[in-house]
Amino acid sequence: MSKIFFTKLKKKGSSNVKVIPIYRDDKNYFFLENFLKNQKFLNFKEVEDILKINFDQDKPVGYILIKDEKNIEGFLGTIFSKRQINGETVEHCYLHSWIVSKKHRFEAFKLIIPIIEKNIFLSTYSPIKSLEGLYKKLGFEEVEFFSKFVLSFSFIGFKKNNVSFSEEKSHFKEFLSSKETKILDDHIATNTRKIFIYFDNNKKDNLFLIVKKKTKKYFFTILDIIYISNLNKFKLHEDKIGLKLLRKFKTIFF
Repeated sequence: MSKIFFTKLKKKGSSNVKVIPIYRDDKNYFFLENFLKNQKFLNFKEVEDILKINFDQDKPVGYILIKDEKNIEGFLGTIFSKRQINGETVEHCYLHSWIVSKKHRFEAFKLIIPIIEKNIFLSTYSPIKSLEGLYKKLGFEEVEFFSKFVLSFSFIGFKKNNVSFSEEKSHFKEFLSSKETKILDDHIATNTRKIFIYFDNNKKDNLFLIVKKKTKKYFFTILDIIYISNLNKFKLHEDKIGLKLLRKFKTIFF
């Protein structure tokens, strides 16, 4: 994005509408919830679940577009985190739930300006068509991702199964590494299941999954695997793990 375009962007819009960060313990959070409940663009429950994800308690859960110090007219959700990229720790912000009232839609761009000014790695997923043009003007690159649906059982899986599952908190506490414990803690408040998997009754030989059961169109149910602590070990035991997932979650795809 050119500096000239960004400078022009900052000068646009009404002066009585401003953007401020918002935190869960913020005095304006109650008014944000009301705004999200009353808007008709996104499902409130889905946005509410995303707002529970907060990897950095010192960072805001989003930014609000506020008019005359009291009326919320827009919101852009943020999830800040630290990521390892090419051996370096990089600050990252995932953007979600960009919602602006119709009468202030022309000022939607204001919500992203303070985030861009941080000069950090930004990403978002499946923006609505009306926002794609703005994202591209702001310098975002479009990358396509594809989901892979895998049958969660095979004939191999029906042989002797040495895989055990547990959701006991004591197992996570005793056997997870510090890195895995941080990931577990980050997802405690989310609507996900955390599965401790071990082999041949040896809890030291383990891996850790974070999963979420989802219903797609036409009531087609899948198990979305959000995190795998050891991908190589998972692939080695994939058939047997798949069978256990089938029995536990009653879904044949993940």
